[in-house]
Amino acid sequence: MAEYAVIFRRHVFHEMQKFQVIATCLSHTLAEVDILGHAGLDLKFMLDQEFFPDLTNCIRSYETRCLALLTKAVADDPLVVASKISTAANESAARIFGAQIPIIASVSKLDEVLTDFGNELRHIVRDSLYGQVVASVLAIIEGVLKQFLAVLRKTHSASYAQELALLVSTQAVVSWVIPRSATHLDRIFGRTVSDIHNLEQRLEAFPGSLQDVFCQKHAVAIAKSSFDFVTADFTQENAVTDAMKPSSQMEQLLLAIGRVARELDGWPLPKRNILSGLIDCLFVQMIDPRNWESTAGDKRQFSHYGVHCLVLDIHFLLRVCGSLVSKSTNNMANRVCEKALRLYFAANANSGGAKEMMNKSWYDARVLDTMQKLGFAFPDFGKGFEHRSQQSFEGLSAGSVPSSKRNTMSSPLSE
Repeated sequence: MAEYAVIFRRHVFHEMQKFQVIATCLSHTLAEVDILGHAGLDLKFMLDQEFFPDLTNCIRSYETRCLALLTKAVADDPLVVASKISTAANESAARIFGAQIPIIASVSKLDEVLTDFGNELRHIVRDSLYGQVVASVLAIIEGVLKQFLAVLRKTHSASYAQELALLVSTQAVVSWVIPRSATHLDRIFGRTVSDIHNLEQRLEAFPGSLQDVFCQKHAVAIAKSSFDFVTADFTQENAVTDAMKPSSQMEQLLLAIGRVARELDGWPLPKRNILSGLIDCLFVQMIDPRNWESTAGDKRQFSHYGVHCLVLDIHFLLRVCGSLVSKSTNNMANRVCEKALRLYFAANANSGGAKEMMNKSWYDARVLDTMQKLGFAFPDFGKGFEHRSQQSFEGLSAGSVPSSKRNTMSSPLSE
């Protein structure tokens, strides 16, 4: 039997062999074995054991070829919507995507590859191969998702539309491709392939991970092009007066957030969650301890005027973004302001030169005055509101700013 298996293996099992050819050869061999079985020599069990490693290796080889094909497909993908899939017969997908699922070319290719894989597997399928089939399908799907994450992290020249197409397509893999593949494998095995069905639930947070990367990436880019806290100078010695207003840099930052909001329109994505995440990431940068001291270890300096500028800009951001500001973001905003205040007072403690700080009503008045002059329809922010330069903050909404308990060194944002 071992010698026969060596000969059979040499002629039948090789990397590019189609599963149908393997199945035909095995079928002829089993037919001959059945003849021996009638004579009282049943070798079928030995044959199954002998060729089981070869069959699993064939499946692994097919998986490797699929991954290579899909890696190229992702690398060559222009990240534009290549097709739209109707959700008319899929109530679950319709709740997530609406009437259609927009997908990029590599997602369409993944669905095609998995369908072809299933069609090939039906020629050799048996319960003993269940574990390897599941492992290979998991590897193919997870491999593509990891590539999507890598593309989003590494791509710096992609447009918002391209990145949003990638985010939607990631959700499509989890909520459309995986259920289709699971149903196909159910038919092939004649039973529920629970491991693939459960994959949808196991990976349901993965699209959110890509959305977090999107927020982190664009928070850095937006800050550098507008209100860059890392390099900003807060040591100016100007007088604090009622003529003060939020900086043009903060205005540009809000305009940039407004552009992201407009780009999100029309995409089946959690718009409010993404915008809130973007705002949160802006404050994560600000609160980073590395941004509060020099490379030599010197504490960051704030003048009386500078600390008022910082608090006023942050107050402006919170008021404009309103209900998009999460509790954690508001807490970080207060921490930034309080830290700046502590540094200002600490620097002037010995000289007694610390001046009195303005209260919250002063900041409210400056912010409201600025919003009125700029044309912000506060508090109905985002409803027909336009900046005088015709750049809309569409999609943002206003609301009362959360507050925290005030203490003697608290931020003027607190009440």
